[in-house]
This record gives sequence, C-alpha cells and structure tokens, in this order.
Amino acid sequence: MSKRGMFFLLLCVGYFVQAQHVNYTVKPGDSRWKMTQDFGISLDSLAALNPHLSQTSMELPVGVQIKIPMLVPPSDGFGSSLPDSLFMEKKAYYTPASLSDQIPFLDSLQEAPVDLKFLYALPFRLDKMNFQDSLLGQKTIEARRDMKLSMSFYTGALLAADSLAQMGIKLTAIPVDTQLDGTSFYNNLYKDTIATPDAVFGPLSSGVQPVLIRYAQQLQIPAVLPVVSESKLPYENAFYPVPKEAILREKLLSYAAKTYAGEKVVLIADEENKEAASQIKELFPRAFEVELIENMSIEIDTFATQLDSVIPNWVFVESENLKLVSSVSSILNANITEKVKIKMFTTNRSKAFDNDVIDNQHLSALSFCFPSFYKNTTQNAVTQAYEERFGKFPDALAIRGFDLTMDMALKMAYKNGWQAAHKQLGPVTYTDHTFYYSPLFKRAGGSSEGYYNQASFIMQYEEMDVKLIE
Repeated sequence: MSKRGMFFLLLCVGYFVQAQHVNYTVKPGDSRWKMTQDFGISLDSLAALNPHLSQTSMELPVGVQIKIPMLVPPSDGFGSSLPDSLFMEKKAYYTPASLSDQIPFLDSLQEAPVDLKFLYALPFRLDKMNFQDSLLGQKTIEARRDMKLSMSFYTGALLAADSLAQMGIKLTAIPVDTQLDGTSFYNNLYKDTIATPDAVFGPLSSGVQPVLIRYAQQLQIPAVLPVVSESKLPYENAFYPVPKEAILREKLLSYAAKTYAGEKVVLIADEENKEAASQIKELFPRAFEVELIENMSIEIDTFATQLDSVIPNWVFVESENLKLVSSVSSILNANITEKVKIKMFTTNRSKAFDNDVIDNQHLSALSFCFPSFYKNTTQNAVTQAYEERFGKFPDALAIRGFDLTMDMALKMAYKNGWQAAHKQLGPVTYTDHTFYYSPLFKRAGGSSEGYYNQASFIMQYEEMDVKLIE
C-alpha cells in the first residue's frame, strides 16, 4: 500500500463514559431511534433519564423537553496519531508572510511557545478497510468518496501545522473516525486516551454533528463545521464557514444590480425556490417567468420565443433538481446564436449544477455566474508545498482544511485569546477563503447559535474555467 493509503492504518479512536445530561426540545421528525443515532446514545439511557415518556411508543411529542446523556471530559494524554512518516518527506514549507497585511494581530501573538491540539472528526472509515490485503485496501480508498474527502481535509490541516510551526505555533492534529454513524463516533471519541483538544473540526456529514457539538459544548471549546451553514443543535462557540443561503443570494443579486444594463431578464424557478424567485422579481419587476411542466421541465418552443435577439438575455435558474437544471442548460446552449446572447445565473449553486451530467462546455458558453464561499484553487505557494509533501495538487477540501486550521490557530495564538481576536477581526483572506464571521445570532429564548461567515465571492465560467470576478 502507498504511503497515502497507509494514512488510515493508525487513526486515533476513543472510549466513552456517560454522565450528567443536557436538555433537548423535541422537533418535528424526532423519534427515540433517531435520538440514539443522532446523539450516539442507547434507548435504555434515554428511557432512564426520561421516565415521563411513554414506554410503548418510539415517537416523541414535538415541543417536549427531554434529557440527553452528557459526555465526561477526556483525561489528558495522547492517543495514537498519524505520524509524519506515513507521508512524503517534509521540505521547506510555505511561510504565510503574505497574510501579515490581512491579520491585524499577527505581530501580537503570544510570546511564549504556543502548543495547540486540534481534533479532526472525519469519516476515515476504518470499518471498511481490509488490513490484510494492501492492494484491496488501496482500491477501497480510491473507490470511497468519504475516505478521499477525509484525507483531503486532514492533509490540508497537516500542511497548516507545518506553516504554523515556522511561526512558533506547535499544532498537534488528532484524527478521530466518525464512521458516518453517531454511536460509532461517540465510542471512537473515547476508545483510547485522547488529549483534551483546544478546538474540534468536522464532521463531513450532518448525521453525526450533534455528537461533535455536544463534545465541544462540554469542553467549551470552538467547533468548526467545515461543510454546513447551520446545525439543528445550537452552540455559541460553533463556527460555520459556509455562508447561509440568504447571504449567497444577496451577494449574487447585489452583483446583478450593479452590472445590469437593460438586459432582458428571464426567470426559471421551481416550487421549492419561491423565495429566491420572489427576490429576483423584486429586483427585476419586468422579468419574464417561465412556466414549468410538472415542476421539472420547460416547453422548449414557447421558451425560445421569449429570448430577445436585440438585447442580451439574463436567465436566472433556481432549482436543486438535476433533471431541470440539465435540461435548461442544454436548451439555453442550443438557443445561443450570433444574435441571441444568453448568460445564465443562479443564486444557489446546488449539487445539481455541480454534477457530471451538466456539460461544462454549456456552462462556459453561457458564462454561468454564481455566488460561492471559496475561490477556484490556482497554483500558488500553498499548492506547491502541498504537491511537494503529498505528491498531488490539492483539491478544494484540502485547501479548506488548510485555511480553517490556519484561521483558528492564529486566533488562538493571539495574546488576548481567540474571542478577543474574533471581535477585532474584519474579513480575513487565506488561500481560497475569506472569513468574516458575524456577531452571535440569538434564538427567541436568548441562547446563542454560533458564528456565521458573511463573506463570499462571485464566480463565472469563462473559456472552460471558473474565474473570480468579484
């Protein structure tokens, strides 16, 4: 097995102990079985703490407050980590001197050596690995998307640790396998002795988020959730680098308003995107709204007659339906002529737009424009360092692992603490991301939800490439 394949052989995992409890208000769709999966607890422990609940039904009454078993803080000490010997030999790594103009407290870091421990909860899927057959193990890694995504994010974090070391900041990365299952993840947090972390990162699936957030809540440490914009379990020290949908929509519509020069606006939106459609129509009251057939397709001939051959056409497509997005992008591309100019927009680039079914040539021909919270990775000092260490060009998730790790570590190295660093920071730009976390949002009851990123970019397809335009 290659060194990258061996990555999964020495993950640290942990055991768990139950003690105390936290209160949780039952939401629509919750059940006892769902609680056991989401929070990594047993039916017996849930029943023992909540004798007022019916013993004959798995359903839970919405709005009722129940008790959830709470974790015991881990004892100090290190579990098994991933040694650098499993990766390519280190070289002189990127020193982020270019960040000095963007981080106002870079010259105000702690004078004493800074020693940080970050826990990375990711679906490394050791349960799917065959440790006896190295060839089969390598094929498993290549075939499983969850393994590859975990490796990407974690190796980005390791690269950040190299850069931080040159600034006098020691960072120990502690990987824990979530296995995409709340109970297994709960157990893995405590199977071996794991050092108490200063922050936690992950997971890459929403199903096990509550376990990680409850763990961070108990320790009162930051929890960075790298791929979601919110969580059903609020936590005042949770960081959400993915902006909420409304933030991205506002960014795109603001850009459209600034660049509008009398183009004909056409709107294609399904029932699930009425809010976006309403805001587009508010901005462009004369927009022509295309009627959908069974909420999944459009009438080709009727649509073609609505395209203007004198002025350019702006077509907004608001849908997460792959069939509709694929059909519309093909139809739009087929209607481009010397006279008919078409540019396609969306306020929410969902997975439907990022599917292999969608022809990139079509998106490029349509100058497809959309909001994004990360830029397209280009060759730079960070990517060069990554290639030197790991033997390949980093993907978007590897750069996210690097950027998020750098951001939290530098905040924690600030002499007045990460909370003070956060309060004085404006937008901070790293390799592919800008982080500008909002003040704490408040629920109706006054509890804090967390920190939400407000920064985003406008991206556009041009000549078979995705380019930053704002």
